[in-house]
Amino acid sequence: MPKAKERDGVYQRKDRAGWWVSYIDASGARVRQKVEAHTRQQALDALRRIRTKEEVARTLGVRPASEITTEALFDRYKRHQRARIRPSTYERLGGILDTLKARLPQQAKAITKRTVAEYIEVRSDEDKVAPATVAKEVSVLKHCLRLAVEWGELNANPAAGARLPQLPPGRTRYLTPGELKAALESAPEWMRAPMAFAVCTGVRRGELLSLRWMDVDLKNRRLYLRETKNGALRILPLSAAALQVLGSLAQGAAGDPVFTGVDGALLSVYTKRVFSRLGINDASFHTLRHTAASWLVQQGTDLYAVGQILGHKTPRMTQRYAHLSPDYMAASMGKLDGVMLGEVLPANLPDGPSLVTVESPANGSDLRSAPKLLM
Repeated sequence: MPKAKERDGVYQRKDRAGWWVSYIDASGARVRQKVEAHTRQQALDALRRIRTKEEVARTLGVRPASEITTEALFDRYKRHQRARIRPSTYERLGGILDTLKARLPQQAKAITKRTVAEYIEVRSDEDKVAPATVAKEVSVLKHCLRLAVEWGELNANPAAGARLPQLPPGRTRYLTPGELKAALESAPEWMRAPMAFAVCTGVRRGELLSLRWMDVDLKNRRLYLRETKNGALRILPLSAAALQVLGSLAQGAAGDPVFTGVDGALLSVYTKRVFSRLGINDASFHTLRHTAASWLVQQGTDLYAVGQILGHKTPRMTQRYAHLSPDYMAASMGKLDGVMLGEVLPANLPDGPSLVTVESPANGSDLRSAPKLLM
């Protein structure tokens, strides 16, 4: 083959069929890519068009968007995410991308801010989808389009800054001890241990069902949570109640699941049915996690510790339980009295409005039971 043809930017590979081109892009980087061509002349024509486009981009300082389809972009995004997220999350990602693909333009470059706004409007108003679901879908779209910009497929992310529907406040419905006892007594035998363990530890359903006996350290009373939502190992101390639940199970080999034969979807469905039979219509399996957190706070556990136990990524996620600890906070505030009353406030304050007034006895004198504040 003549040298001129070897260096004209068009070639074929021994390991793959088709025609390939090599060129310098607008940023000065060498790019090699396959083109739609059946002959050398068609490949040369494709390379000429590419070089013209890159020259325009180099002159104007603006790279034109590629011709990649939305479907092809989503396929690349799925390949990119596969090794970066949990299998269960990856499975859900496929469904989200299918939903997006069915409602977005065929060409990725045709997705605009208006397109994204209309998508949110249709999903929220016409499809009657829950705000949290819409937010999740748009979050995936934002991430995908941001990566598309990094990959050089798009010039900008049209989903950036999209206004999402207002999310309802986080659910903090929790069970009373009586409700939990009734639910455990009403539940089938195979559900009792998972339900009780969820309250004893506050673990998520996925974390609970992914547990293996190798993750349970009975000697040191620890639980090693590897399949967490945040992807980080979490070490959880085991309470006496949690150990009692584990003791009721038949211990298997190190790699065997702790809760053998429990299907996650069925566990959620049947838990709702158990609650419904008891007249508790606003609870689910996830409510057991809220119950653990709520009881911890009510027993005086500080919010930081609760967040660590639950594996919350930010303190804001734990803040929803703050209102459940008024007695604990009152006791904590009372500790200021040791300093204020003993060292800061004078023993004899001038007359003024008192914080608490006790009804006077028969002789008509007033008894002030709290210190007066300086006015």
